[in-house]
Amino acid sequence: MKEILSFFMKRFIIGLGVITFTVGSMLVANGQTELIGALIIGFITGLVFLGNMSMRLWRAADASAGNAKRQMLWGLVLRLLVLFMVLFAAVQISTQVFSMVALGFVLCYAWAMVLIIRMNSAK
Repeated sequence: MKEILSFFMKRFIIGLGVITFTVGSMLVANGQTELIGALIIGFITGLVFLGNMSMRLWRAADASAGNAKRQMLWGLVLRLLVLFMVLFAAVQISTQVFSMVALGFVLCYAWAMVLIIRMNSAK
């Protein structure tokens, strides 16, 4: 399991680096370097979202059906609450910051899902 997680994390970090470089380069080319921080906040939100989901799944695997369901529902509420708070704070700053935070979150989450799908289909 540790080998699989290590492989996943290596690919995930490399991919996030490439995505950050690509989007960051576009922002620099457009003269909007101040939005790179918002992109990174979106990535961090995505990482918290994925980490919480992974932890909850790990705990639910050893629980009874009722406890597992409660664990997953509570985790969903917490994840959505964190996402709502971050996006609400970003929209208070500006719509551009909101857009970059949302883009960072979606890119992080989508990249993780693509990697998981590819790893499962390669078996």
